[in-house]
Amino acid sequence: MKYLCVHCDKTFEHDDEDAKPRCPECLRKNGLEPVAEPKKGAAQRPTWLPWAAAGGVLVAAAIGYAWWQSQAADAVGEEVPLAPLDRSAALGHLRRLGIDARQLNTMLVPSDPVETWAEAEAGDESGAQAKAAALQEAIRARAEAGSFQRWSFGVPRDTPISPPETVLERIGEEDGHHHLYPLEVASLMASGLRALDVDAMVAEAVRFPGDRTPPDPSGQLGYYVVAVYDGEAGEGEPTVYDPYQGREVAPEELRVLDDTQAIGAALATRALYLLSRESDPERAMEGASQATRLDPRSPSSRAVLGAVLLAGGQGERGLDELVAAKQLRADAPRRNLLAGVHLQLGELDAASREISAALEEYPDFAPGRATLAAIHLTQQETDLALTELEEAERIDPQLHILDQLWAGYFATIGDLDRAVERAQRAVERNPDIQTRLMAARVYRQASRYTLMRQEAHAVMDRTPPQRHDEMRQLIQRMLGPTALEPVDDPADWADEPLDDEELDDDLELGDDGLELESPLLGDDDGLQLGGGGGGPSLLGDEDRLGGGGGGLQLGGGGGGLQLGGGGGGGGGLRLNLNE
Repeated sequence: MKYLCVHCDKTFEHDDEDAKPRCPECLRKNGLEPVAEPKKGAAQRPTWLPWAAAGGVLVAAAIGYAWWQSQAADAVGEEVPLAPLDRSAALGHLRRLGIDARQLNTMLVPSDPVETWAEAEAGDESGAQAKAAALQEAIRARAEAGSFQRWSFGVPRDTPISPPETVLERIGEEDGHHHLYPLEVASLMASGLRALDVDAMVAEAVRFPGDRTPPDPSGQLGYYVVAVYDGEAGEGEPTVYDPYQGREVAPEELRVLDDTQAIGAALATRALYLLSRESDPERAMEGASQATRLDPRSPSSRAVLGAVLLAGGQGERGLDELVAAKQLRADAPRRNLLAGVHLQLGELDAASREISAALEEYPDFAPGRATLAAIHLTQQETDLALTELEEAERIDPQLHILDQLWAGYFATIGDLDRAVERAQRAVERNPDIQTRLMAARVYRQASRYTLMRQEAHAVMDRTPPQRHDEMRQLIQRMLGPTALEPVDDPADWADEPLDDEELDDDLELGDDGLELESPLLGDDDGLQLGGGGGGPSLLGDEDRLGGGGGGLQLGGGGGGLQLGGGGGGGGGLRLNLNE
């Protein structure tokens, strides 16, 4: 029997009637559809028919597609070679899959500026390895001059992923201190070497010997290097170059990517940016889905798709993707992502198991320490939480989640002044919706109502118009019915207490709590604010979000933290660890 996997478009044969079929590409068992054998003599439906049918409605889109299609001169086969693709071949493979990555379509094809740069830096060097060493030395010199620097990778930066010519401009800036992605730097070096007739490929470095923290702590962005072959690409063992950090030791585990897989990694990074920085889950879903179609065996891309699905309310599918990512690579970042979901669900034992395994593999894994701190906070183990927070801060002082967790810790122990200070720092560093909502709750508990209302308005400004109604309802339930009143003159609101009626309206959620659409569990399961039970909260016992029910998830992301709720309840405020 022949089956089609709707997730990765793989068609395969499965003849064992006693066993459930599994897609050999993406390893899924769900989403498989039997493929009917075509009737003899039946006319084959043209593959372009859906485009023709949509053309009458989407004229502009059809014209754009026709232009894009015209850029690919040659038809290509179904197999992508492990070798540099020229422009027409790269576009041909993307067209075959119906994917338009826009400016990333040909990100590994050398542009004129990249070619000029590579020729200047290589000079008179001859031989593939000598040229590669020259280009890496040039990139590392720019890093040492402060043009770019390593960062925590916890949150996508506030600009989308860029093609090599844009990266080249950024590394030319003195003291720019740009937060570049390893994929961007590796793509620049690989495309530069190709301009010098060197077969260079982008590769993912999974682990390096002796490291106490993973190369990519996020589990979603990936850590990429350049594989250089002395002969043709794919033949023999490559020499590996690390232009991002300049490591001289070869990775213990390496995955060389073909060009479409590298484009898929870039699309996954773009999807994460669209989700967390643009609050655009629809476009994020498109990009993440395309990324997994280009490389269904990428743990990072699968983790991004899981984050997007969770943010969109497709909890079961999102969890499936995170589980699949761990099946592909059971390392510390993937375990941390799953631990965040277990924590959201109140499954503290499962979360603890994943984090224990992650920290056994990498003792200095700062996001894992932060997740463990959240587990302790949820269980009211403030002393243990303090120890883990201090350790996470020692390892990575720039870890994006730290200020949010410190705000929760100080609110839990009743030090509201320090909680407010940390909440303000969290918003300054990462002014997304979930961070602002967390801060608004802290301000409310500390009677800083002006700051609370300012954050409420900022959240509405950043919420997509189609979700304004549900966000307005959520804000008014969290912060009170006057939370969204105008704040034209901050002095009008300074230190004005909420009246008893407003407090009652805010806190009277009923015995069963308020049910809203749950980004984690989906429309049918709902999300409860209030209810029975309890545990530590960002907001104190008298002003608790969550209880015995589900807890509140703010925003999406594969690895989030939810503070509040007992060991079986998991209620409280979710803080995202990875976006």
